Amino acid sequence: MLVASVVRGTVHTVNNILQTIGGQAEMLGQRPDVATDVARRSERIVAQTVRAASYMRELSALGREVPGAPDRVDFRQCVDRSYALREYDLQRERIHFEIRADAPVPSARIDQPALSMILMNLILNAEQVLRGGMDASIQVVLSAADGHVGASVRDNGPGVAPDIRARVFEPFFTTGPTTSLGLGLTVARHLAQQHQGDVTFVDDPEIRGARFDVRIPTV
Repeated sequence: MLVASVVRGTVHTVNNILQTIGGQAEMLGQRPDVATDVARRSERIVAQTVRAASYMRELSALGREVPGAPDRVDFRQCVDRSYALREYDLQRERIHFEIRADAPVPSARIDQPALSMILMNLILNAEQVLRGGMDASIQVVLSAADGHVGASVRDNGPGVAPDIRARVFEPFFTTGPTTSLGLGLTVARHLAQQHQGDVTFVDDPEIRGARFDVRIPTV
């Protein structure tokens, strides 16, 4: 309780500071009389404040408390909304996205913000490894069994090398671009486990690319 409260307070304070720094840098860079090198440095400051704010959001998710009575969430609808938020970037990167459900899926017992962040982080993880590739695709397969509803997020990228598979959920571990925080999978698993679910990496040699499964208890 105390740790979560401290984390939330710290994130709020640091975000306010970052907004001030980023806002001032942006205004400086947009002045008509500003020198070219100053404008370029201002852009870098703004970019780094945005990156730092992303760190704060992920840390906030790690420090959040689980509500006493989790929501009844429409799992399919949450997947659709997560895709809608990434649709523009996926189309820009020419990444084909498909959602498949062979049967209706039940509602999940989890609060909406947590499920949204889990799904978003899994989609972003796949998106990052596919950028710049040819015939790139992400497929989300929905299913329900044994009192759980879930989704397999699959990509056709380079996959996960055998020597690092045991580390994919470690905080700050990443093989992605330098802008990657290395917290996406960590946060996704943490949030799922808070709600008696899980996020797992499926180690299957027959899979081309990578596959991460999320399972959440049904209502």
